[in-house]
This record gives sequence, C-alpha cells and structure tokens, in this order.
Amino acid sequence: MLIEYIATTVEDALLIEESGADRIELVSALTEGGLTPSYAVIEAVARHVGIPVNVMVRPHSQSFVYSGYDLEIMKNDIKAIRSLGANGVVLGIVNVQNEIDRASLEGLLLECNGMEVTFHRAIDGTSNPAQSARILSDYKEITSILTSGGTGDLDIRLAVMSKMKEAAGHIAILAGGGLTKENIKDIHSKVETGHYHFGTAVRKNNSPVEGIDLKRAKEIVKLLKG
Repeated sequence: MLIEYIATTVEDALLIEESGADRIELVSALTEGGLTPSYAVIEAVARHVGIPVNVMVRPHSQSFVYSGYDLEIMKNDIKAIRSLGANGVVLGIVNVQNEIDRASLEGLLLECNGMEVTFHRAIDGTSNPAQSARILSDYKEITSILTSGGTGDLDIRLAVMSKMKEAAGHIAILAGGGLTKENIKDIHSKVETGHYHFGTAVRKNNSPVEGIDLKRAKEIVKLLKG
C-alpha cells in the first residue's frame, strides 16, 4: 500500500509526513493542476521531511505538448531536482495527436538517472489509456502512472484503470483524481492498485488554495492501512 498526498509548501509536507502518508508529490500552482515548484521550495521540503518527495516537472499549463524550448527547460529542471535531494519526478508528454511522445519522453528519462518517475495524468487524454500504459511499460525508468482512468462515470474509469493495471507490467498504477475519504474504500475494493493519490481531498474545505487538513489526511491513512 502506498498513499501519496500533494504538497505545495514546507508546512504541507510536514503535515503529510505526520499523517502517516508514504510519499509527497510536490507542486506549485495547484489551481493550474500543478506546475514545477521553485528550487528553494524543493530543497527545503527535501531537507525537512524524511519520506520520499517526487517533484512535478511541468513548465506551464497550456497543454502536455511541449516545444523544444519547453523540453530544454524540463531537462534542466530534472537535473536540478536530482541535485536538490528529491526522490523522483512527475512528468508527462504527448504529441499533437494526444498520444505518448516517445522520442521526447526518452530524452527526459535520460536525465532522471535513477530517480523514480511517475507519468502523470497526461495519459488520461490519450485515445487508449491502456495501450498508452503498455507503451510506457517499455521504459524501466517509469515506476508509476498517475491516472483517473480517463473520462466518464466512475465505473467506466475504474474499468479502464483495471485494464491499465494489466497492461502496465512493472509500473504501479497510482489511482488519483476524485479520490475522497468517502469513496476510497469502494474504489480500493474494485481496483486494488494499492497505490493512491490525493489532492484537494486532504485540504481544508477541499480547496486548492488552503493547507492540509491533518485530521482528514490521517483518517484516509487509517481507512486504507488500518
């Protein structure tokens, strides 16, 4: 079982560690879906917490199709993140057809040099997320796929997640997007990925601009781990 919560500040990260969660996804601009945080924030969070910190590598929120300039920035960000003591990176890249951009992805993975890599919810916009998961299974560097199962109602998305789990090989399916204290037990019983990612569900008032709700964060850990 792995439980990951999103942090945007050192205070968030400390509360996440206190909650008993296993890993932090560190981002800025949560209202934009998460962008690359400042190097100073990355260094401070990695220094102050003992649990793994995976850092978002996303230079803007326009799309998951990246230019040559974007890719240069992302490669330099990955190098910096590695030097600042983070456990891993969170990234995703597609082409204009909304399929995995293998060539650009391979260029980014070359810079990861042993760090964990989560391919994020860019996969949910591809035409066949299960087939995309199979493509990603070709890359030993990728350790997790963060997904909501694409679009549609919950049962449809859970069925897609199950297919992705079968297709992903060595890669863990990190279920996320809409997970809450109220629905996680049902989702776990149906999908059983064992890896769960929470964002606003562990924030005060479910707000992307408020801090971590420690009580709720602890309750989710207790629900999943007993």
